[in-house]
Amino acid sequence: MSARPSADGSALRWGVLGAGRIAQQFVTELQTTGSGTISGVASRDPSRAEKLAGAVPGAEAFDSYAALLEDARIDAVYIATIHPQHAELITAAASAGKHILCEKPLTTNGQAAESACDAAAAAGVALVEAMMYRFQPQTEALRRMLGSGAIGTPLHVSVSCAFAAPFDPGDRLFDRDLGGGGILDVGCYSMSFARMVAGWVLQDDAAEPAELHGGGHLADSEVDDWAVASLLFADGFTAQVRTGTRLGEAQDAVIYGSEGYVYIANPWTPGKDGSAPEFVVSRVGHDKPEIVRCAARPLFGAEAAALAEAIETGAAGSMTPRDSVATMRSLDRWRAAVEAGQSLSTSARVAENRSQ
Repeated sequence: MSARPSADGSALRWGVLGAGRIAQQFVTELQTTGSGTISGVASRDPSRAEKLAGAVPGAEAFDSYAALLEDARIDAVYIATIHPQHAELITAAASAGKHILCEKPLTTNGQAAESACDAAAAAGVALVEAMMYRFQPQTEALRRMLGSGAIGTPLHVSVSCAFAAPFDPGDRLFDRDLGGGGILDVGCYSMSFARMVAGWVLQDDAAEPAELHGGGHLADSEVDDWAVASLLFADGFTAQVRTGTRLGEAQDAVIYGSEGYVYIANPWTPGKDGSAPEFVVSRVGHDKPEIVRCAARPLFGAEAAALAEAIETGAAGSMTPRDSVATMRSLDRWRAAVEAGQSLSTSARVAENRSQ
């Protein structure tokens, strides 16, 4: 259907579905890094598609997602729409024979994720979730370091991805129908990271927690605005994950082992601020920690290259569609735990008020 992709994805002709902030960043970076050609843009709002396409020489604005997907000049699509549209667009793109890079979270629940991945597999197209940190040299360096036994046997991960925003019921972050909530928006990073490390330890990229105990708070719009969870995997590996849209805390990760620990100050966007990505390894019996510095790759360019790799080999490095499905299934359980806990808390308060 398309030209053979180059290793860095530069030969791919891209169609962009959505014209919001993240789509604009993708288009800008692919142009500046030469990681692919933007051939078309589509949006629910044609004027936004025209504006974004107009900033790219040779790009065409399409008046619908379907029209873009029907165009034979496009090899791959980047889905940058709101979360609830992901599953439908993945299925439509697969049916049209387009390779797919879809923004996180892949869908809004595990069942939809599994169906979307099945559709891509049946169509013979590559599907990659745009979990950008997964395609960075820093993440690969972490994997190699843990595999070398530098901190002994990895035992536990503590990881957070959160930010503080004012409550606005009109914002998609707080709208249940638009896929709002901290767990879906940025908690997917925390869960993905915890599962990734567990998968390295267990040699199973689809590893899910055997037990999950979660709690948190629901905003007035009934979406979670902060949440925590404790995870227990096979062989006793554990994790603590945290997230929130109204909870600002350090966005970092710590991996604890039997002989030391690793601290990652910026797991999510290494090198974005221009500094060299690095993590710190502290070992039992060593007075000074070791600072491991890593290269950085353009964040969206690395995602484009990951899709090219998946087209060639069937997998984007260590991240596979079954990995994405396992994360979505785990997020389902986390959200259910928060909602159940909030319901119990509310019931207890009502009972207490009635007894007074």
